[in-house]
Amino acid sequence: MADGAVLASESDVKRYPKADIEEFAKSDKKIFCKAKCAECGDPATKRFKDMMSVMIVGMLDTFWCRDCGRVLCQSHRYQHTCEILDRQKERNKNITHEQLAAQIAEAEARKQAFEDEQRGETRRVAEAEEEQRLIRKDRRQILAKKAKVVEDFLQGITRDTEGAAARRGMAVRNELLEMYPKAKRIALTLYNEYLHPTTKDLADEDWQDVKEIYQRATELTGMFVSVEGEALDMRNPWDPPAATPEQAADAEGAGFGRGLL
Repeated sequence: MADGAVLASESDVKRYPKADIEEFAKSDKKIFCKAKCAECGDPATKRFKDMMSVMIVGMLDTFWCRDCGRVLCQSHRYQHTCEILDRQKERNKNITHEQLAAQIAEAEARKQAFEDEQRGETRRVAEAEEEQRLIRKDRRQILAKKAKVVEDFLQGITRDTEGAAARRGMAVRNELLEMYPKAKRIALTLYNEYLHPTTKDLADEDWQDVKEIYQRATELTGMFVSVEGEALDMRNPWDPPAATPEQAADAEGAGFGRGLL
């Protein structure tokens, strides 16, 4: 191909550092997939239009030259104008076989070290993600167990129609009967989230509903759940520390104006 047959001049050629080409593929995929080959001007990245950005980034070497930064089509990926390689070839003309072998060995060592570092980083990320997954699983199990305890508590109360239940009156009984189906539904939802999570987040809204249901049930009945001889604790190990009486008093006082007579 004659010089300038496709590209106006060498200065028009776009060269991308690695960070820039990765960001280009991830942040502006539609335009990225219209990129032209720096050597011939044909579409270079159109074949990636149906591929996820994270997969494209993992295939940089198939369309991008690490040495000169050009984006290239499949035909010219390994047969294109590359100043870096041309200079290297020129230098190689004047070195001995031993020097060339040493350079190749050094390059291979750097490549191996880089690949080892990448594998190590991938492993560390995977281990951290697995650790977080197990933490979330343990927390979902705690929520599911407590929600089930609350469900069973309400079930027992609503089945009782004599004695204390009769003294509480119909209004209280009706309110408890309305609360029980909701508690049962949420307990099932939290159990399903424990077995088959649909999101990385905890079901905080459902859990808040469980706490409110249990609190209201204890207010209406004067009863509480006993677990292994202790009252059911609706706080969880990962909850922030409860406010001290002094902090609570300060928070209440903060709402009043100062200097009022």
